[in-house]
Amino acid sequence: MKQLQAVDCDECGREVSKLWRRHKGHGYCSTCYARVFKRRMCSRCGEIARLPKNDPEAVCRQCDVDKPCARCGKASSDYNIGKVTPYGPVCSACAPYFKEPEPCEACGKPSQRLTRVARMGHDHRLCPRCSTADHGTCSACRRHRLLVVAPNGDALCKACYEQGEIACSSCGNPMPAGRGDACEPCYWTRTCRKRIIIGQAGITTKALREAFGEFGEWLIRTTGPHKAALKINHFFSFFLEIDQAWSRIPSYSELLHHFGAEGLRRVRLPMRWLHEEQGVEPDHQAKRIDSEKRRIQACLSSMPSASLSDQVLQAYWLQLETRIEAGTTSHTSARLALSAAAALLLNTDREGQRLPNQGDVDSYLSAVPGQAASVTGFTNFLNRQHATTLTPRVDEKRARKRRKEMLARTMMQMAKCAEQGDEWRERWIVTAMEYFHDKKVTKKALRWQAIESSGDGVRVTMGDESYWLPIA
Repeated sequence: MKQLQAVDCDECGREVSKLWRRHKGHGYCSTCYARVFKRRMCSRCGEIARLPKNDPEAVCRQCDVDKPCARCGKASSDYNIGKVTPYGPVCSACAPYFKEPEPCEACGKPSQRLTRVARMGHDHRLCPRCSTADHGTCSACRRHRLLVVAPNGDALCKACYEQGEIACSSCGNPMPAGRGDACEPCYWTRTCRKRIIIGQAGITTKALREAFGEFGEWLIRTTGPHKAALKINHFFSFFLEIDQAWSRIPSYSELLHHFGAEGLRRVRLPMRWLHEEQGVEPDHQAKRIDSEKRRIQACLSSMPSASLSDQVLQAYWLQLETRIEAGTTSHTSARLALSAAAALLLNTDREGQRLPNQGDVDSYLSAVPGQAASVTGFTNFLNRQHATTLTPRVDEKRARKRRKEMLARTMMQMAKCAEQGDEWRERWIVTAMEYFHDKKVTKKALRWQAIESSGDGVRVTMGDESYWLPIA
């Protein structure tokens, strides 16, 4: 039996085994309590209570603790009192912050959150780190529990250590005892089906409720129960939106019009299920056109609103749109031309208040000489509509110099790579052929050429010509 520690009464100074009352940090023995605290009406609630006679503003105990938490401000009706401090009552979550730190019996570090833990037949007061030091993930059941070390060195929980493997109550297959009543596949399958049932309750149409259930079972079979359980709620919103928009499984064109190509890319698994199980055939051409339209709109919105550049770009797009409708150009070509026009306008003036002049065109093409063909249509449009005299010109000598500098930077980065396998070797030869010999060759074409080691490099034979290249 634990022996009580004697304390001193703060009122009379007498040593007693127990204080009868503590008020505002002042302790009273039973005698002093009866002498100082007299029965009278509480000034707040009007109830009769024993209150200190020398404090006319004192309130009863109930009123004293009927306050928000002094630390987090939680309302008195929303928490259980964990401690009454000189600052007022505090909730159970905040109470440890008002305790005096005491040393942990294991590591000796002071802590306000000591926990009583039974070990080797004795109770020990330990800090959070020491109290969970022997906890971890069981190597058999993968649960975070108190561990013991098995003779073979594995860290196991008590159930796995004592019982080993038991039969799963659902499928009968052997499983670690620490799993409880179901093996891991059965647990995740059960969890996924529960989430399917919850999701079905939110769908109004019977056909779509059944479709969502069928999709869930297909997802379990296709991706495995673990991934299916984690993903099923993510895909529920897709079926819910279909239920609200159509109350049936729509066609691909309807889905594309409603969600867009980008939206359908986010639900690849449901779209795969619709194709494989419901016969919804995807239209790849329509999907590609929708993607191009989205990129075109993003390009058009890149200009400052109501600016001169915005008006010019919109007018240029109307011309390109007319060509698309006439069948003389594709959405992809129009998007590339529009992107080059937008880049030129932004390079000219970020505020969009002036049109490009010849110097702006030259400056833009000196940075991206490969855009000369794409920007030609826009300069012709400006020449016709705004009486400019722009000519896309590329300084071939400067373009070759910039290309050389870019190839040199690429080779310097490749030389620092730690792993230099076959793929790296092919890329190095392609880059080095252009840098050292001005020969552009693709990886596919390179595989048909004779490549032999030669000293500290390689020799590439192309037709009647032989080229030597260093290897980093």
